Amino acid sequence: MHIERIDPHDLDLDTADAMAEVVRASDAAGGVPIPPVTGPTLLHAARHGWDGTPAGALWVLRDGDRVVGRVHADLPWRDNTDSFYYRGVVHPDVRRRGGGRALHDALLEVAAEAGRTKVYTGAFEGTDGIPALAALRYEPVGTNVIRRISLHDTQPGLWDRLHAQAAAKAGDYELVRMVGPTPVEQLEDMVALFAIINDAPSEDADKEDDHWTADRVAAYDTAMAARRQTVYRVIARHRETGEWAGHSVLCVDEFAPATGFQEDTSVVRSHRGHGLGLLMKTEMLRWIGQERPEVGATDTWNAVGNHHMIAVNELLGARVVARYVTHRLTR
Repeated sequence: MHIERIDPHDLDLDTADAMAEVVRASDAAGGVPIPPVTGPTLLHAARHGWDGTPAGALWVLRDGDRVVGRVHADLPWRDNTDSFYYRGVVHPDVRRRGGGRALHDALLEVAAEAGRTKVYTGAFEGTDGIPALAALRYEPVGTNVIRRISLHDTQPGLWDRLHAQAAAKAGDYELVRMVGPTPVEQLEDMVALFAIINDAPSEDADKEDDHWTADRVAAYDTAMAARRQTVYRVIARHRETGEWAGHSVLCVDEFAPATGFQEDTSVVRSHRGHGLGLLMKTEMLRWIGQERPEVGATDTWNAVGNHHMIAVNELLGARVVARYVTHRLTR
């Protein structure tokens, strides 16, 4: 076996398809019920990232000509510039033959050259990744619980009833729907909404807040469009002042639209206590259910300490499908 570093812009679809097959085989072996990733999704994620920045480093592990492993690494440049994030996987058929270690050695070398002292990755509970990271002396720093809401099988009328209850409590607010990139004239307004995520519970005390600007919001929108991710937003606005009070964001991967991915649902601190989280999420579920009947479910990741949002999701009918443990290696 040998490893090969690839420039993200040189990644071809055949290789990306092979990488996706490795990820799917690994998830199946670990019993992880995550929607199957596609080659085009991996291809565009490597080229565009979350803000138009391509992957900081990309490797494949080959057994002869066959792709049997992959690593995708990101090197933040706006904030947390001491950190290095990667996601790696080796096909179950070739584990414990040194390929994973070779990939790990390569990525640590790149992290060191870039001056990154904190290396982050993770694994799903119950998979080989947890003991493997422990053997490499990584320490767990946080757990996210993945919950799934069925858009087809949830109790009929549930979201309508919850929406009516939330609307009665939030009479001073109106909801605005938005699809795709933010209009230029609203970019500055979106900055405060994206920045609310810094209030979300985190078990990693060393992580810096994300610094949001209008340019960063625009870069996120551009990258998601390039990745063929359709972004749906429900935004709450205070009727009297016109202030944007919160938003809920959901993405549909057009290469695999069967499961939508819930991103931020956040409320500005001064507007909390009015049931806006529940109001926006029920609006989103009813909207997607009507607009995109091919989307059968939505997945959301919550830190175990995010008790308020967990309670909202469970009220909506979410069920736990997996737990993902983030690990850190400090060098």
